[in-house]
This record gives sequence, C-alpha cells and structure tokens, in this order.
Amino acid sequence: MPRDFDERLSRLRSRRMDDNNTVLMSAGHGEAYEKRTANKATKYALGSMQEVDPRSTQISHEEAEKVERNLSEGLRDEHLYPEFKLQGSVPLNVHIRGASDVDLLVMEGRCLRVSPCVSSLKSYVDFSGNVKDTVLDLRRKSEIVLDRRFWGATVDKTPAKSIALSDGGFRRKVDVVPANWLDSADYQRSLDEASRGVEIVNKYTLEHIENYPFRYIAEIEAKAGLTNDGARMGIRLAKNLKNDSDADIELSSYDIGSLIYHCPSHYITHQVARDLMVLSGVERWLDELSKDRSTAIALMTPDKTRRILDEDAKWTGLLRLASDVTDLAKAVEKELVGPYYFDHSDRETIRKHLNENAIPLAPEFVGSRF
Repeated sequence: MPRDFDERLSRLRSRRMDDNNTVLMSAGHGEAYEKRTANKATKYALGSMQEVDPRSTQISHEEAEKVERNLSEGLRDEHLYPEFKLQGSVPLNVHIRGASDVDLLVMEGRCLRVSPCVSSLKSYVDFSGNVKDTVLDLRRKSEIVLDRRFWGATVDKTPAKSIALSDGGFRRKVDVVPANWLDSADYQRSLDEASRGVEIVNKYTLEHIENYPFRYIAEIEAKAGLTNDGARMGIRLAKNLKNDSDADIELSSYDIGSLIYHCPSHYITHQVARDLMVLSGVERWLDELSKDRSTAIALMTPDKTRRILDEDAKWTGLLRLASDVTDLAKAVEKELVGPYYFDHSDRETIRKHLNENAIPLAPEFVGSRF
C-alpha cells in the first residue's frame, strides 16, 4: 500500500470517479467523506467505507437493464424466453468503483439441472437434450442478437464464460453470462430462491461450473441488516485497502466479502457518525484470524460451497491485508489523539480510541449551512 495518504486519497478519488455522473464530475463537487475531516488518514478510512455515489450505481443498473431489454426482445424472435439476474458486487452495493462493471446472468429457460432430493416440493419433466449444448446454443444466439442490437459497441465473444459489452454508448462494461438453473436439494425442500444455484459453461473446456450467487447475496444482505450496514462498510474498506496495497493480496472480492461475513456482528455494527468503529472491528477480526490459522482456514464461503482460504496464497493474502488494516488503524488513531500524545498505544487502546471517537457528519447532512 502507498504509505503517503495524499497518494492514497488520490487513488481513492480516481477509483470512485465516474465520467457519466455529471453531478460527481461538476467543478467543486466533493463527496461527503471529504467534508467530514481534514485529517488525511481518517478521510481515507471514511471514504474507503462509504458507498459510491448512488447515481453511479443507478447508471450501472440502467446499463444492465438496457442489455436485458434488447436481449430479451431479440431472443424472443428465436422462441427463447430466458430469465435475467444480476450477480456480483453491484446488486450488493459493495462495489468500490464509480464506473463498476455489471454481471448479467441469462438463465436458460428450456431446461435446468436438478440435484437429488428425497422430499422435493417440486416436480419436473424429463429433458431429452443436453444441458451444456443448450446453454452454448443460448450463448451463440445471444451473441448474434447483441451484435445486431449493439452494432456500434464492442461485443467481445472471446471470454470463456461470458460475452463482454463495452464502448459504443455503453456507460459501463456489461458481462453477459449465459447459464442454466441448478435446483439444489435445499431449494427443492424450501422453495427459497436464494438456495437456487446456477451453472455456467466454459465454452472452451465445456466444464460445467456450479455457483450459488443468490445465496451469497442473501447472506451478505442479512449480515448487513444485523450490523446496520457495517458489514457492507467493512467489505468496501477491505477491498479498497487491497487495491491500494503495495503487496500482492491474493484475495478476490468474493473472498473478502466472505471473511467479513464471519466477523462477529458486534465488532462492526455501525452507529451514526461512528464509522471508525467499523475500522476497529475489521482490524480486530482480521488480526484474530491472522493469529489463528486453523480457525481462519476452516471458514466457509456464505454459500457453503468451499473454504474461503482454499489456497496457501490466500492465507498469505489475509496476513498482508490484516497488516494493512492495522497500519491504517494506527494512522487514524494517531490523528485522533493528536501530536502531543506520546504514550505508545497497544492494539486494545487503538481500538478503544477508534470506538470512542465520533466524526461529525458533513453539514449538508445535519441541516447546517456552510
């Protein structure tokens, strides 16, 4: 991580910027976190936890809806009626870029796969075709429709699992991901849509890749509810620190979200103006994991399909991320206590200071005037 907070703040602002958001790009506009404090480390911490401008998030959704509308109309002419679902950071609102890419799942409507279940509440009709071939057929026809509908854009068909749309009037890169439903045993017993899986086909290897994106979304949303959105703030914080680190941190956004998901809720429960409590809680949690490898490597992803730290490189990534969070906590605490506090603060004292200090909201958010 760049140790100079001027550089960190510059990187953060650049990451959060969105050329298509006219308000955000207007001269003199500053985001809320920039107005809450003059202290650079604290400002960086606050900005790293804050959601990107809501208008920028709305634009991401609008671009996905544009693709969905055109693809749905075009595939209807082929007598195909897929379902469309968003996956990834944008629907969860844990994305950290103003101009975030969007993942749009296109769910094959002619067939699906079913896990064995002895007490299913669903009934199914046998499908005589091949599911992989059907998904690949959906992909081929989707490519034709997208080429025709977005003739001025770049329609990149080379990715193994998606079709990438960009340029030509697109305000966001949109990845179209053809897939089929996977009705898990849990879904068949509960009919809970979050338990429904998807399978994506690698067009080069023909591998069928199982995924449960809606379970992940549901679990993170539930955690956010328990923590007054502190979980989302903690995920954004860790993702921004990873992006600004000098070290190579081999943790995906999914891995980072999964680690914060397991953080005790009372560590990261957000209170008004006490955002630094979330920094304190994330630092405490990652520090605990870094000192207890057996516990850390046993943690499962929220969808319970694999261990989070399923590679040695990810354990190393956790150690590096934990170190970066601790460095930030120390820098913020130093600003809080002031230059004349000469006692060396241990971890518990640092967390205590972070937990006890409120950072006033920007005047525009408390009804005051500049």
